[in-house]
Amino acid sequence: MLASIIIPVRNEEESLPQLIAELNEVIRAVSYDIEVIFVNDSSTDTSPELLESFKKKYPYIQIVHLSRRGGQTGCYQIAFQQALGKYIIRMDGDLQDDPQDLHKFFLLLEEDVDIVMGLRTLRRHKRILRFASILYDSFVVLLFDSPLHTNTSSFIAFKAKYIKGIVFKKNDHRHLPAIAMRRGASKIREVIVANRERIHGVSKYNNAKKIFLGVLEVVQFFLRVKTGFYDAPPVQGEET
Repeated sequence: MLASIIIPVRNEEESLPQLIAELNEVIRAVSYDIEVIFVNDSSTDTSPELLESFKKKYPYIQIVHLSRRGGQTGCYQIAFQQALGKYIIRMDGDLQDDPQDLHKFFLLLEEDVDIVMGLRTLRRHKRILRFASILYDSFVVLLFDSPLHTNTSSFIAFKAKYIKGIVFKKNDHRHLPAIAMRRGASKIREVIVANRERIHGVSKYNNAKKIFLGVLEVVQFFLRVKTGFYDAPPVQGEET
């Protein structure tokens, strides 16, 4: 299996039908073996029922239901371990990531790269969020010598062996590129991807906390890196 696409979902009932239709259009057009794992982050709307109905229709869809909120890190913690793909592609479930851009990822995955980062053509966030992203990227370059133009994209692919078998700490999903590089990922590519406007609802994850606690969080992450928290060898035998 080439890739496992992992999508956390929290109360996205209005976005899911369009997202599934767009994903299906992409997957039908390729010859790769692909699975899509939706992680229901304890949604309180009809998202769980919608996901189950789509699973019955599309055999490549897998569903994980969390009994309590896990946030994005909790969603990825579970889904990463059950993913079968040689690569893991993470993307958002709110329609801001365009599934058509998956074709760009697939072409680079054929070249056996370690990381493919999606660079958004135009970030449609508030200025304070864009400023926070710039600060974070600068910090990561200084601390980890990251070659990436951005380290904050939600649309990114990893060779699975570099991010499986880890017990993540809170909000480690934000640091996955640095974790993968720490564990040996070195062949890194970037692609330009769309960043569509959110049509339905609002972000389910707290941006205020991300901004005001960001510096402390990065320092704590840096200390974990320096003390070898993520240094277990890459998972072997996962490339199917």
